[in-house]
Formats: sequence, C-alpha cells, structure tokens
Amino acid sequence: MCPASDGDLPNLHRGQNYGGTIAGGEPDVLPVLPLDYLVDALRHLPRHELDRTLMDRIIPVVSLPGVKLYTACGSRAEAEAKARGLKLVATASREDFHEALRWSHGPFLARDAARELDATRPDVSARRRMSWGQMAVAALLALGAAYGIAVLPTAHTWAGASPFAGLFFMLVISLRILSLLPANPPRRPPPIPLTDGELPRYTVLVPLYRETAVLGQLINALARLDYPSHLLDIKLIVEEQDLAMRQAISGFDLPPAFETLVVPPGSPRTKPRALNYGLRFARGDLLTIFDAEDIPEPDQLRRAAETFAAAPAEVACLQAELAFYNHDENWLARQFTVEYATLFGLLLPALSNNRLPVPLGGTSNHFRTAFLRECGAWDAYNVTEDADLGIRLARDGFAVWTLPSRTYEEANVEFGNWLRQRSRWLKGFLATWLVHMRHPLRLMSELGLSGFWTVQAVTIGVFVSALLHPICTAGLIVVLVQDPEVVREGNLVTVFLAGLSLAVLVLGYVVSIWAGFRGLRLLGIPGWYGTLLTMPLYWLLMAPAAWIALWQFLTAPSYWNKTAHGLSRTQRPRDVG
Repeated sequence: MCPASDGDLPNLHRGQNYGGTIAGGEPDVLPVLPLDYLVDALRHLPRHELDRTLMDRIIPVVSLPGVKLYTACGSRAEAEAKARGLKLVATASREDFHEALRWSHGPFLARDAARELDATRPDVSARRRMSWGQMAVAALLALGAAYGIAVLPTAHTWAGASPFAGLFFMLVISLRILSLLPANPPRRPPPIPLTDGELPRYTVLVPLYRETAVLGQLINALARLDYPSHLLDIKLIVEEQDLAMRQAISGFDLPPAFETLVVPPGSPRTKPRALNYGLRFARGDLLTIFDAEDIPEPDQLRRAAETFAAAPAEVACLQAELAFYNHDENWLARQFTVEYATLFGLLLPALSNNRLPVPLGGTSNHFRTAFLRECGAWDAYNVTEDADLGIRLARDGFAVWTLPSRTYEEANVEFGNWLRQRSRWLKGFLATWLVHMRHPLRLMSELGLSGFWTVQAVTIGVFVSALLHPICTAGLIVVLVQDPEVVREGNLVTVFLAGLSLAVLVLGYVVSIWAGFRGLRLLGIPGWYGTLLTMPLYWLLMAPAAWIALWQFLTAPSYWNKTAHGLSRTQRPRDVG
C-alpha cells in the first residue's frame, strides 16, 4: 500500500480521532491504525522521540495539553506500553510499522547508517581514503619502486627493498612472539552469576545478504540460546533488494523475539552499514553480532552478561572465540583453522591481557550498547569494520576482554571464495591503517608506544607482509643463486642483508609454525604436522589476495567482496547445542 500525500492525511497531533473510544478508557479490542496514519505520525516525530520509537515501536499519535495517546506496533510493544502505563488508542503490526518507517524516514535512516561516523568524527572515518600527506608519501614510494625495478640491477633493487620489507615482516613476527610468551593475565573479577530476573535485555544483530543456504541452521542456532526469551531482541537485518532472503525469512514462523529489519537502499552496501541501521532499533543494554553461518555455544549470551556484571565500567566489549565446525574438510580449511587457532586462542588474549588494542573479529563481539553508540559504532566505509572498531575503542579509552565461549563458523573450502574474503580483509587492514595514521603523533599519545606498535603490526604489517612475502623470498633466491659473484666478491652490505633476510624468513616460519601448534593444542586437535609444515605455501596464497586488495582499494575501496556460505559438507558441530 502506498501512503497518500501529506495533504491527504489528518493531522494526528491535533487530536484527530481515527476509531475506538478514548473518553471512557481503552477499548477491549483496540482498532488497527491504517498505514497512512502511521506514516503521518512517524513524520511528525521530533528526533529524540523518533530514536525512542525505533527501539520500542510505541508511537505518540495524539498530543493534547495534559494528554498523550499512543499506538503500539506488535504484541511486545503493546505489553510494554501497558506496563509503562501509557494510554493506547490503537495498534499496528510490526510489518506495518517498518513499512511506514520506510516511507517516512527511509532515505534519512539509510544516509544516517552510512554517514553518521563521518559526520560526527570525520578523522576516524574511511569515507576519505587518504590524507594529502599520505598521498604524497604513497606517490614517492611508488616512484621509488618503479625506478628500482626499471633501472637498477636485481641485487641493488633487492638490497634497497629488503630492509623496508623486513621491518613489516618483523612487525608480524613480533605479534607471534607476543602470543607465545608465558601467559601472565591480569587479575580479573570472576563472572557474577545472574538469575533470569537479573539478566539485562540483550540485542542480537544478524546481518544477512544472500544467505538463504544457511538460514535454517542460523535460526536453529539462535533458538537454542540459553537466555530468557522476553529479554532477547534478535534483529535479522536484510537489504531491501535481497528479495530471495526476505522471502526465505518469511517462510519461518519466528518467535516474538525475532524481528526482520529491511535496510533501505543506499551506498555503500556493506555489512557495517547494515549493522548501523540495526543499532538504531536495538533495545538491549548489551548487544552482540552473529554472522549467517554462526553457531554460538548456547550459554554465550549468559556468560557475557555475567562477565559484564563483574567487569569494570571501562570494559566496553568482550570478544568470544571463533572456531570452525568443518576444520578438517580439506587442506584449505585446515590452514584456516590453524590461523584462527593462533588468532583467537593466543594472540587476542595476549593483546587483551596487556591492555593493547584488540582488532575485533567480525562476529561474536559483545558490547555495552551505550558505549558502542558513544564511540560512533561501525564505519560503513571500512570493509574490516571489526578491526577498525577495536582500535577506535582503545583510542577512546575502553578495554576489550576475551570471553571463554566459542562460536563455530564455516571455514572456506574453495579457493575462489577464500580469495574474495581474504582480499576484502587485506583491503580493510590497509584502509584501517590509513585512517588511524592520519595523525600519528595523536595516535601514539592516545595508545602509548606499545599500542602504536600494535596498530602497525595488525594492519599495515599484515598487509605489506602478504603483499611482499613471495617477492622478497624470490628476490633472496635470485641474489643467492643467479648473482653468486655478489657474495663471492665480498659486497658486505648485500651479504649482510642476505643473511639478515634469511634469518627473518626462518624466524618467521619457526615462530608461526610453533604458534599454530600451540593454538591447535588449545582446540584439542593433535597432529596435523603436515598442515603445519605446509603453512608457508598458505602464506604464498596471500600475495594475490593482497594485490587484488591494493587494486580494489584504489578503484573500489568500499566494495564488499561477498563470502559465500553453505558450501561445506558439514552443517553443524557435533558438540554444540
């Protein structure tokens, strides 16, 4: 139904009565407010009332001196309005509420979801790719690289580039070493057990785009969450043009805790934009994100709530551990498993324990909702919005703890799918680094030297290492094999650099393989020696992803390379649920 024009609608804020009896109290059966009237009521809301209405779906439709009358949209909204003692004169469905909202505020909400961070904190938004200073440095580096390749002999080019590349390799190696150091976690208060009556309301945001293959698995996983249903606020967030996804969701008889949000068309069409849209409707004191293929352990929300109850106020986020339910499906899945085992089992806990910036995973981050809103939420223009948000939280003085609970995901089993996902991640790391390095001295003053180092390592260190690792390895081989006279003639600089590069290469392999071994043991996975020894082959695959990422950063920085799910033969872990 298309609403009428403004001129055809009654002015509800002047006391227009549209059915039902209001003089003698609320009728037993409230009339249903027509869609046209809903649109008009929403259009007349001031901003502060609109924000509240998006969360509770209770709309003030009549305002008179001393009298305010409301419409509740949906059974939960009706129950809440009555509990708050509000005077209801009509009801509407949740579906009509969202349809009316699309007509009344669709373009505004779409723009707000994309640009609010850029409008309020432009210095930390990726909407502007690079500062003028960064562009000048990038141009000089590109010219230097082109000159070295075109003019200088191989040995000289390699000798000039190897210290530059080695610096970034050592950044990544230092992360691995940190993750392997003996654990000395700070003393943290134990979780406080909470009864069902003491638990806070919890919002779960689930962005979905072309995910029909895993929808049933997702809904089953969410339905198994051990949390009081009346305190759950689950938002399935879909794009307006994704008709197949919307139709698939409509085929399920979802409990009242579930609500479908349709994101109005807009640019960029990214996961963080969808999350920002969903955040406007979030009612929970706490909030988490799950991806379409996720299967969280059923008690994860309860554990997070009890941890937050004990944690100091500065703890804004808890990051749960991610693991794969199809970890042994093929060689690619096993390599991905080693990578995640190192990241979530060793590195992120080490960063958190040392109060260093934690690059969040894209799912199973649990937030205090007020703090999430305070820091600006997600950057719609950054395709690694998770890592960016973790760094921004640290810059704003908030802490991130790790949560001893797992969410099982689907590891990539097809190279093309893996390549698309990896190129998106690497592009996002580059964008995140450029955003936070616009003012390097300010970044260092906010995070300290160790925090500054961490940001370099988890963003540009990872990107450049992936970009140059095979090139530098090949260059080392060329110098030692094709130019042996350089070594024989005693060119001390080249000999020293060759030896140093070889040492860095071997150190990187040894440390990474040992970290992978330790991470697998934490997952309870023995063996896999062949997988560990072939990790260097996996790293070589990063290079094409990095070069694709660089090209896309220059041509389509906010383009979201979609990862397909539902490709695995394994549909769920045997030990969850």
